[in-house]
Amino acid sequence: MASGLAGKVRRATESDEFDLANYDQARCDELAKGAFSEPLPLGNMVRLSFVVGGGKLVRQKYTDDLPKIFMGSLSAVGYKDDATAAIENNSGGKYKYQHDTNKNLKFVHVFPQISGDIADQVAEAEDEDEEAEEKPLSPQERLFRCDKDAFEYLTTEHLLTYSQKKALLDRMKGRIAKLEEIEEKMTKLVQLSAEEQALFDDVGADELREKSKFISSELQRMVEEGKLTASEKASFLEDLEVKFETINESITKAEADGKAKKVQMLKQQLEMLQKTQAAAKSAGNASLPPLKHGTELRKLQGKLNDLLRMEKASKGHYTMEELKRLGEKPELEEAISVLQARSRGWFEEEDVFQERLQSCVRGAGGEKKSAPKSAAASSAKASSGGYQTVSRGGGRPAQAKTSAPSTRNAFSALS
Repeated sequence: MASGLAGKVRRATESDEFDLANYDQARCDELAKGAFSEPLPLGNMVRLSFVVGGGKLVRQKYTDDLPKIFMGSLSAVGYKDDATAAIENNSGGKYKYQHDTNKNLKFVHVFPQISGDIADQVAEAEDEDEEAEEKPLSPQERLFRCDKDAFEYLTTEHLLTYSQKKALLDRMKGRIAKLEEIEEKMTKLVQLSAEEQALFDDVGADELREKSKFISSELQRMVEEGKLTASEKASFLEDLEVKFETINESITKAEADGKAKKVQMLKQQLEMLQKTQAAAKSAGNASLPPLKHGTELRKLQGKLNDLLRMEKASKGHYTMEELKRLGEKPELEEAISVLQARSRGWFEEEDVFQERLQSCVRGAGGEKKSAPKSAAASSAKASSGGYQTVSRGGGRPAQAKTSAPSTRNAFSALS
C-alpha cells in the first residue's frame, strides 16, 4: 500500500491540493508511481492539484525545473498532457499545467484514472482498515489530521477538562514551531531528514493554527464560566503572574525607549489579564468529570471485592461453589483493566485520573472499614485504584452508609 504523500493522494475522496516543495526527480518519480500507477478507487472524477512553484515569497522552495520534472514523472506512468482536461470522467489519466496569477502559484492539475468499481473501493478500504488495526492513530494524530467539524466534536467528546485542552494546545504549538523550522530550512534549500519530510507531508501549520484558535477560545470560555478545578485554577493563576511580570518588564523597556504606542498596547493587554485574573479568582471550583465507564467499573469491582473477602474468610479452605466463583477472578481483573483504560481521558495526567477513580470509589461506598487490606489487595491485583462496594454479606456497613448519595448523585459530586 502507498504511504506518505502518495498514500494521502490515493486516499483522496474529493478534489484536493498538495505541496511538492523540496521535491526532486527521484521523489517525483516515486510519488507518481506510488499514487498513479493504479486507478484510484473513486466513482467520480476529482482534480488533484500539486503546487510546483510560485512567486518571490515561495519560489525558493521549488526548483525552476520542477513543473517539467513532475509532468515527466506523470508521463512515465502513462498520463498525458491535455490543456482541456477537466473534472469529467473522460479526463482520467490526464494532467495540465497552470500558473494561477491570483494565488501567484504554479500548479500541475492531475485528473487520475479512476476505477469506479465498488469492489475495488471495498478492497482498498479493507486494506486501510487492516493497516489501521496494526497501528491505530494516537489521539494526537487523530486531532491533528481530522477536519474542522470532526476536530470540534472530538475535543468536546474527549477533552473534558481545562488541563486536557491546554495539553493539546501545547502540543499543537510545538508542532507549529517545528513546521516553521522546517519551512525555514526549505527556504535555504537545506535537505530535510526523513522525519522532517514526514512531518511536512502531514498536516500543515496553517490548519493547526486554526485549530489552536478554537482551543484557545475554549480555554478562555472555561475560565470565564468558572470551569476550572482547584488545581487548574491555581496553575492558571501562577501562569498569569508570570505573564504580568513579562508585560511589566516590556512596559518599562518601551517607556524607556519612548515607544508610546507600544506602551499603550501593553497596558491594554495588562488590563485584560487583570480582568481575567479577577474573574478566575471569584469563580468557584469545578468538579472533575465522572469516569466514562464508572457504573460498569463499580459493578465489576463489587464482584471482585466479594471474591477477595471470600478468600480472606475461607483462608484456603474452599467449597466447590467457592472455587467456581474464584475461577471468574482473572476475567474480572482483565475487564476492570480494560474499562479503566477506556475511561482514561486523552492527554489526562495520571494523578488526575487516579483522583477520578477515587471519586468513583467514594460514590460506590459500602465495603467494611475493618477490612482495608482487602481494598489494598484489590488495588494491587486488579489495578482498580481501590474500589469499594456495598457488601452483600453484612447489614452493618449498609446501615452505616444509608445517607450516602446514590450512584447518580455521586457522579455529580465528583471533585
